[in-house]
Order: sequence, then structure tokens, then C-alpha cells
Amino acid sequence: MKLAIMSDSHDNWAKLEEAVERANDEKCEVLLFAGDLIAPTGIIVLRKFKGKVNFVWGNNEMERVGIVRKIDALENFEMCGDFYEDKIDGIKIFMNHYPKFVELAAKSGDYDLCIHGHTHEYREDKIGNTILINPGTIQGYPSGESTFIIFDTQDKSINKLLV
Repeated sequence: MKLAIMSDSHDNWAKLEEAVERANDEKCEVLLFAGDLIAPTGIIVLRKFKGKVNFVWGNNEMERVGIVRKIDALENFEMCGDFYEDKIDGIKIFMNHYPKFVELAAKSGDYDLCIHGHTHEYREDKIGNTILINPGTIQGYPSGESTFIIFDTQDKSINKLLV
């Protein structure tokens, strides 16, 4: 199964829409969003994803009530609050916006895949048997690169994509 992993769109709806289209083209079944979507307009873009969307808060969600209202109306969305924990296709996953919490989760050894955003810097590390990733930023600031990840649960491969 393929998972699309995104973070930090910061109102760059054109790049987010392009990333969602690419995730659909790649036949991703789940989209994990690690925070800083910012506004309800982002939900309108994310709902174009054909699979399930799991979303955690970042530190810049300025219209939380509006975001929750948009999510509540959709069947394929789950607002996970500050933390996401689940098992998808045998892979135990932990996601939070902040690197420190995710690093601690990775060090626990309880997860196969740990995901964070916040820094706007692509990251791919391994702590013990845990894969630790930051998909970078959809927004493209400050590096100028808009990136996200496709993670394959079968072979645990990571494919960094530019949008």
C-alpha cells in the first residue's frame, strides 16, 4: 500500500493541489498530513484525495473551528488532534507536527514509521528499526522546494517527490 505524507502547506493551495493530484496518480490509498494546513480552504483541496486523510494540528492552524467543521462533513477524513497513532498494512505509525515528540516516539522502538513536519526541511533517518521522516514543506519556503513523500508499506521504500 502507498501512503502520501505531506506537511506545512501554509496556504499554498496550488502546490497542495498539485501534490494531491500526484498522490492520486501514484495510487496512494492514505494521505497523512503532519500539520500547518492553516485554513479551511486546505480541506477543500485535500478532499480531492481519493483515499483516507488523517490530519494532525500544526502550530499555525489559525482557523481550527472552520477546519473541524469542514472535516466533520467528510467521511474519508479523520481529525486526529495533536497525535496520530495507527497501524496501516502492518506498519505501526506515529505522527505529530513537532520533531522532538516524534524523535522520542522513534526512540521508544514502539513504531515502524514516525512522521513530523514543522522545520520545513526534508528528513529521512533511522533510529533503531524505526524510520523517522519529515516530508519537507508543500509551501516551498525557505528552500524553494515543495516536497512530499510516498511511502510504500510493502518494502518500506521512501520516494521524495517535488511539486
